[in-house]
Amino acid sequence: MNTLTNLNTVLSTLQQNAAKIGITAAGLLIAVYCVGIMLNNDTSPAARAERWTQLKKVFVCAAIIAGTGAFVQLATSLGGML
Repeated sequence: MNTLTNLNTVLSTLQQNAAKIGITAAGLLIAVYCVGIMLNNDTSPAARAERWTQLKKVFVCAAIIAGTGAFVQLATSLGGML
């Protein structure tokens, strides 16, 4: 029974910090991809277009991750009010 109590404690801590975790993960995703762009030496127009396409995908994924974290925190806060 103690295992379930510990698991519940871990889950409630994760829910309380969901927005921070989401924003941190999104920031790390952007940082890692930006480092990859800086290490790429290809300057052809096709490579440039491909980098921008990939960067747009990274920004969309980062926004989804951060938004989901914020939504979970909002839902948890509203649930605590009930």
